[in-house]
Amino acid sequence: MPKIAVFAGHGGSDFGAVSGRLHEKDLNLAVSNALSAILRGWGYTVINNRTTDVERNINADANTANSNKVDALIEIHQNSNAGAPGSGSEAFYSIKDTGKGRALALAILQHLELLGFRNRGAKTQTNVNGQDTFGILRLTNMPSVLVETAFINSPTDMARFDAQQVAAAIAQAVREIFPSGGGSSSYPGYALRIGSTGEHVRQIQRCLNNIGKRYPSIPQLTDDGIFGNGTQNAVIAFQRLFGLSADGVVGPTTWNRLMAECAAIPSYPGTPLRVGSRGEAVRQVQHCLNNLSGRYPSIPRLTEDGIFGNGTMAAVAAFQLLFALTSDGVVGPATWSRLMGECGAPLKTPSNAPPSGLVEYIKSTEGHKRGNAMEIFAFMLLMMS
Repeated sequence: MPKIAVFAGHGGSDFGAVSGRLHEKDLNLAVSNALSAILRGWGYTVINNRTTDVERNINADANTANSNKVDALIEIHQNSNAGAPGSGSEAFYSIKDTGKGRALALAILQHLELLGFRNRGAKTQTNVNGQDTFGILRLTNMPSVLVETAFINSPTDMARFDAQQVAAAIAQAVREIFPSGGGSSSYPGYALRIGSTGEHVRQIQRCLNNIGKRYPSIPQLTDDGIFGNGTQNAVIAFQRLFGLSADGVVGPTTWNRLMAECAAIPSYPGTPLRVGSRGEAVRQVQHCLNNLSGRYPSIPRLTEDGIFGNGTMAAVAAFQLLFALTSDGVVGPATWSRLMGECGAPLKTPSNAPPSGLVEYIKSTEGHKRGNAMEIFAFMLLMMS
């Protein structure tokens, strides 16, 4: 089974390129997390350099990729330039490459082009010493690609930029150049039903478990590769949810929808959600925050009414604090992507969970460093709820 390193460029105090309120490190992380989720859903082993907004070290990242003997490495970046904004996507591969890095770069750009981004080409770049300019390409020994997915300072690029769609495009390229074998999302060619066994059944069970975290009517399964009554019941529940023929058999239609939903994160609505916003996207945010509140008590429960009021802002701010995002109570691309990803994720403890209570938080080092009027207001609302 292929092992892929998916690295997010920049992080922590290194913002990368900045355009208005957009920070490259946030967009990189959103794409990296979404791409990792898709590849894992397809059966790949994925190695990350960061999954939250923390400092990164290129030497350490390269050592991680080399020591894990990954089959390929992809590092996510956003482009920027002075003067009139550029536009489009480009990908760099190493001068040491023997063919697969270039092939992966070309495939990534072809799929990004389908999203509407201009294809600026796959290329190499060297420094005055004749070495790869980019450290991650210079220091690693597997097929490696650094992808500049879009120009962060281009309104045109950012209008079409969707972290999940960009991630899905890159994932398709990975699957073409580094097929996942038993974890492939391709239909096996025959229906799976009670009595079926093997890796394809295991993949169904894993995907049903992933989807079941978002839709509790789908029961959780043991991914043992045996299609028994429990798996049949879960398949029927999935089919009913998505308007398919509820026969408990995984034919091509059920398989394709199952694989698509397995990797799906609802698409960012295109504009930030904030106090005053209304509609289904707000309702989705509220639904996911309620899912998470059962695991993280600092996130208050909400009425899922599709109205973004002060209570929703406070819950968003609490979520952002837990997961090291900019705590402004606004759901932009980075917050949306992380929230939708965590909505169905297994339980884990955030690395920077703040102390409980407003006073304790303000007294803490993190509170002194990051505290501002918006955060304090959000925590006051939390305390009053």
